[in-house]
Amino acid sequence: MYRILTVILILTYTFIGITASADNTDIHENAGTRAMTFLKIGVGAKGMGMGESQVAATDDIYASFWNPAGLVRLQRPGLALMHNEWFAGINHEFVGFAFPFSDDDIVGVSANFLSFGELQGRDQDGNETTVFRPYDLAMSISYARKINRISFGVNAKYLREQIADENGSGIAFDFGGLYTFTRTPISIGFNAQNVGPRVKYVEDAFELPFTLRLGTAYTLWDDTCVLSMDFIRPTDNDNAVGTGIAYNIANVLQLRTGYKYTFGGNDLGPLSGLRSGFGLTLKRFQVDYALIPFGVLGLTHRFSLIATF
Repeated sequence: MYRILTVILILTYTFIGITASADNTDIHENAGTRAMTFLKIGVGAKGMGMGESQVAATDDIYASFWNPAGLVRLQRPGLALMHNEWFAGINHEFVGFAFPFSDDDIVGVSANFLSFGELQGRDQDGNETTVFRPYDLAMSISYARKINRISFGVNAKYLREQIADENGSGIAFDFGGLYTFTRTPISIGFNAQNVGPRVKYVEDAFELPFTLRLGTAYTLWDDTCVLSMDFIRPTDNDNAVGTGIAYNIANVLQLRTGYKYTFGGNDLGPLSGLRSGFGLTLKRFQVDYALIPFGVLGLTHRFSLIATF
């Protein structure tokens, strides 16, 4: 217990020390300066329902987003599907497949798609032109390997953004690591997301939304309960901390809740940081749901499914 408390205190004070220098202005100086910002949107109802604190807790196919090193926790091949019913007619979809070809190695592929529906085009004078359907797309190849108690993972991503007749494309990489202690039920992890060159769009080039995630997870009562906490440091917004808890009932029903706090205050109000959800395990199927409030924009819903083979 002493070691557990020591690790938690060290991580807590580390987070406080880092965030003490966070910019608390209303608008971050780099806001709106990055390309492909859809890459920051979390996937999977489980992770979203736990306050987006999954770097050290992730253990399914959605680890390809939260921390590719977490893919090593998969024991069977699996398929993952997610639908995110967002506001203003925006839909967010994810599909992924992972295959462990040894006890220590796993590969995966996934696609992350954001659709804005139909928009009416207009010229410089405000006259209607053609209707267009803008979208964002990321296609990823993942690889993870476990060496004793340490795991590493990497994603290689092809990116594309289409708006009317214009488009931009590029590549990016994610690098994750995960360590599980031998005598205590604690894991720590990191994920450096969206590392890559600038993306050219029309005549200008923009940096990617690089984000660093650090996290810890602590399991209780023979993995019945999981506590998690992530520190999130994006380059185009204020730092944030996500915390979550999940409780498993009879290995069938999982209840989850969490909170994500952005330093300087959540832009859409304190309630916008709340997260909640539940999951059902039905033989080789895992069905999850998460409810995410967006202040005056309303409630959003995430549905995800995992099928193992």
